[in-house]
Amino acid sequence: MNNAKKNLMQFINEVSFALDDVSLYLDTHPDDKEALDYYQQYRIQRQQSIKEYEKCYGPITRYGVESDHKWTWTEEPWPWEGV
Repeated sequence: MNNAKKNLMQFINEVSFALDDVSLYLDTHPDDKEALDYYQQYRIQRQQSIKEYEKCYGPITRYGVESDHKWTWTEEPWPWEGV
């Protein structure tokens, strides 16, 4: 896996972890404006990063396949394979 691809996947994993963590907090503190802002900020970053990753390297999950003529999910190494 090249460095840019590896770094982008690492960032996506880190942002995803932050979102999971803050969402657990929000389950018990749903009116915390600061936590909601944090969630929105990282949700946007995650969406943008996934969009960039998929544009450059292919889908991260099978839900990212955007092809109506061929199932492309199995054509590249899967993100967790580190190839």
